[in-house]
Amino acid sequence: MLRTTRHLGAVLLCAAALAGACGGSKGKAATPTGGSGKTSTDPSMKDIDPGMPPSGGAGGGAGGGAGNGGADANLPVPTGTGTGGTGSNAGPTGPTAPPEPVVQMPNFDPDPAQAKSAVDQHLAVARAAIAAPTPDPDTALREARAALAIDASSVEAAAMVGFAYYHKKLYDTAELVLDDVIKREVAKSNANIYYVYGLVYDKTNRPAQATLAFTKAVELNGNFASALVNLGMHQLMNQQYSAAQATFEKLTQQLTRTDAVTLTSLGSAYRGRASEYPPTTGEHDQMVRAADTAYKRAIQVNVNYGPAYYNLGLLYLDNDPFPGIPDALQRLNMSKDFFEKYKQAPGFDLKLHADRIKDVDKAIKKASKKAKAAKPAP
Repeated sequence: MLRTTRHLGAVLLCAAALAGACGGSKGKAATPTGGSGKTSTDPSMKDIDPGMPPSGGAGGGAGGGAGNGGADANLPVPTGTGTGGTGSNAGPTGPTAPPEPVVQMPNFDPDPAQAKSAVDQHLAVARAAIAAPTPDPDTALREARAALAIDASSVEAAAMVGFAYYHKKLYDTAELVLDDVIKREVAKSNANIYYVYGLVYDKTNRPAQATLAFTKAVELNGNFASALVNLGMHQLMNQQYSAAQATFEKLTQQLTRTDAVTLTSLGSAYRGRASEYPPTTGEHDQMVRAADTAYKRAIQVNVNYGPAYYNLGLLYLDNDPFPGIPDALQRLNMSKDFFEKYKQAPGFDLKLHADRIKDVDKAIKKASKKAKAAKPAP
């Protein structure tokens, strides 16, 4: 059976490795609630009135006498003397004045398609900056703000602002940004918001809220790989091994995510499942073999990935008998070898290694004594 202290150490080790990989993946209760910030608005400009309608002018009298050509028919008709002879009181109508030109005011509203394209371009640069081997949160923040300058209602851009602040280790600021944007109804259906919430809750020691946030992100986007990885890690820490197995099998099989971190986490889910069955049962042995395979696949992907060696050491130390290895001393020596390889990996924990070597040496001593006692007397 798994030992509680060693199991917890293994899970925390895996969680630390994941945090480095996730750098990264947005509940104060079941779901995040709004904070105290003000919601950003997008005051789009209104179409301006194109101007007054064209106005008509009065026609002038013409001919050789007095006239009132364009006068109102209801007004008295004045009489007068023309320059070319006696004029008729109802002279011919003069020409109509041309209509005034319509003034069309410019429309300053951006074209929606062009605005979306510009926002997407800024967000693509921001994502690339965050995904770089050394994340560049300053560039991500600048690009996200540029996207918001074009479309202040963009939830994706707001989520990126929070993500950038998270990478800058400004966790309180990141949470304030998220609390502001989550007030918008549309944000409540955005998986990225909950994913960043989950990352912030992780870093601020709120694991229960982190689990809820990652769960919500996955509910909104079932193929959100980074959210699934983080959710799976919390399932491991909560000893929800069956759920963790389903999560990491989806990642490695359906989503073809086969990096060393994910494969090692899958192995730990199988190792946890093995502890739920009595030793030597078919279910137990099946899970032990599956864990062994997953850990060794992780090493094939990254030969320097220490947590895979460490978890292999635990797997061989704790499972007696090991499927296919009836000799206890052989099993324990293999366990010790895995712990020594863990010590050679970058970032190994010296105290963790020393504690496990002490455990395996003690087990070897006990197994040796038992083997001697079992030998028939000469």
